[in-house]
Amino acid sequence: MLSKLIILLSKDKVYLKSTLADQLGVGEEMAKLLLHDLAHRGYVENIAPSLGSGSCENCSSQCNSVKITENRSAVWMLTEKGRQAATGLYNEGD
Repeated sequence: MLSKLIILLSKDKVYLKSTLADQLGVGEEMAKLLLHDLAHRGYVENIAPSLGSGSCENCSSQCNSVKITENRSAVWMLTEKGRQAATGLYNEGD
């Protein structure tokens, strides 16, 4: 499941936890646990965009929603270590 999450995160740069849960077919609590596990291992990081700075205008993540304004810790992305792992996982599938 962690490998699937890494591959999913590598397809786009930023995902909401609720979107990840839907894509993985698990509940948000399980998605949260998986994300925290990957964060603990250094594969993902939690980001909090500065919503008032206009930084969302050029972002392709489509996360600018009520959930973000209510919970600024809802956005996750791969770290460099995570991107390297994703590359390795893609190569294993060849």
